Amino acid sequence: MGDPELRNTSDNNVGDGKELSRPRARPDGQEGQAGIASAGALARLATANAARRQRRVWSRRVTTWDHHTPDGLEKVSKAVFAAADPRPGDQVVDLGCGTGQLSLPLAGRGACVLAVDVSPAMIARLEVNARDRSLAGVEGIALPVENLSLPAQSFDLVVTSYALHHLRDPDKNRVVSAAYHWLRPGGRLIVADMMFGRGATSQDRAIIKSKVKVLARKGIGGWWRIAKNGYRYLVRVQERPVSIAAWKAMFAVAGFTAITASSIVAEAGLVAGRRPMD
Repeated sequence: MGDPELRNTSDNNVGDGKELSRPRARPDGQEGQAGIASAGALARLATANAARRQRRVWSRRVTTWDHHTPDGLEKVSKAVFAAADPRPGDQVVDLGCGTGQLSLPLAGRGACVLAVDVSPAMIARLEVNARDRSLAGVEGIALPVENLSLPAQSFDLVVTSYALHHLRDPDKNRVVSAAYHWLRPGGRLIVADMMFGRGATSQDRAIIKSKVKVLARKGIGGWWRIAKNGYRYLVRVQERPVSIAAWKAMFAVAGFTAITASSIVAEAGLVAGRRPMD
């Protein structure tokens, strides 16, 4: 599915001697409603474009991902698994599952896992990995997590590791709120991700400084990654991290209680919350 093309569908072409039509005023506040509708359409387009970009990026990485997973990311997966503490028979959703770094260990503990990823190639590899390990409790679905719709109160646990920082901020909010509705009373949401803000706090600045130092020591390749990641961070293309405080606020607005937060390693943080018992 390619990027949408902009086409001029009007019969009035500039320079053809015809006067371009102008929008007429709408009665009863319809102008405001039209503006809201237009803003909503632009937001949906931005979300769709972001999902297409992520599908391309992660489909290209699938052949090397299992063999070149960073050490820090392994620590993050272990932290999520420890926080999840799954029980046999738990119904679990893994958002942004990749090739199964979380889904497979969860299924190995006896959980039934719905593994969701934007990349069909990642899902295909996950299913191969599950068969190789004789794990029957994993079902993969290739879909942007922003578009995921699940039955209310059907799951015990929703987890995600280093996936949601790719989402636009409004989509992060929507996913957290959706997870609340998917969970049964007492169910939990666990988000582990790149968690720092726009440099407004001393903690943000310390994280950014440490990342630059680590990359700078890698020489020319490191400086290239500093430039590339700095651009993404500044213009919020592909990399859209927010702070631990922002994640906690999203959880609270969605209705979660018993919200906890902790740092894992470097910029990685973990936030967990529970849907209250009715």
